Amino acid sequence: MIVNVVLAGISLAAFYFVLSAGLSLVFGIMGVLNFASAGYFLVGLYTSWYLLGHGSGFVLAALGAGLLAGIAALVIEFVLLRPLYRNPGGQLLTTLGVMLILSEAVNWVFGPQIQQEPLSGFLGATVPIAGLPFPVYRLVLTGAGVVIYLLILLVLRGTSLGLKVRAGVESQTLAELSGIRVMPLRSLVYAIGGVLAGLAGALYGPFGGVYPGAGTDTLLLTFIVVVIGGLGSVGGTLVASLVIGLAEALVGFYAPNLALTVNVLAMIVVLVLRPQGLLGQAPGRRDTHAA
Repeated sequence: MIVNVVLAGISLAAFYFVLSAGLSLVFGIMGVLNFASAGYFLVGLYTSWYLLGHGSGFVLAALGAGLLAGIAALVIEFVLLRPLYRNPGGQLLTTLGVMLILSEAVNWVFGPQIQQEPLSGFLGATVPIAGLPFPVYRLVLTGAGVVIYLLILLVLRGTSLGLKVRAGVESQTLAELSGIRVMPLRSLVYAIGGVLAGLAGALYGPFGGVYPGAGTDTLLLTFIVVVIGGLGSVGGTLVASLVIGLAEALVGFYAPNLALTVNVLAMIVVLVLRPQGLLGQAPGRRDTHAA
């Protein structure tokens, strides 16, 4: 039994990583807590559900969800956020407004009811693990999280784009002085954040359901993960996702009513002992100057 619970926790961790990685990247390069991520999550959730309902395979539905969410994020960044780069408060309020507008939009178009997103074929099957049936989709979810993490790592550490992004995270001012064009870099990173949120939405549907409040329901856990891991740290996001996913699965199995409480307590403990998060930079080191 415990093996299945741990595997379920790891699959949750994989989902939390995909959900939170975009938010962490956007904060790292832009210095903005991007509430709109919950809206892009909804775009991906409903896009995937719609495509699956019209005969698309799951992989194509997930890719379509990520693409549409990324396009939405790029448009929002260009039209609404770009004029506010010197106004962090305005950025925060704008992203919050985008989240609320997108939530109300899907509620108006699709209705408030919870839609089921059943899995068919291989994804809907189970396999015996430790003598008990375990959903194949949970294993696929874990694999998807690993692949996305490796892709992010490959881009950040193995490409010139990744070098520029990491330079921008360390110090946007020095990055600009060294000739890096931070403006298009911000736009690209913001779009990537939208893609990751959309993919998270596609991954969420089969086990969490499809409904307009899904974005706000997952938003708190997203912030808990990025705060514990360290704002702007993708590696920290991975570690924090594992901590939260395993804690939620184990505590949820023995005491379901305490699962969220334990996550919040974990965040408080980390903030007291290490305010910058597990792998975040120490306060004062990070420069988020907006040009």
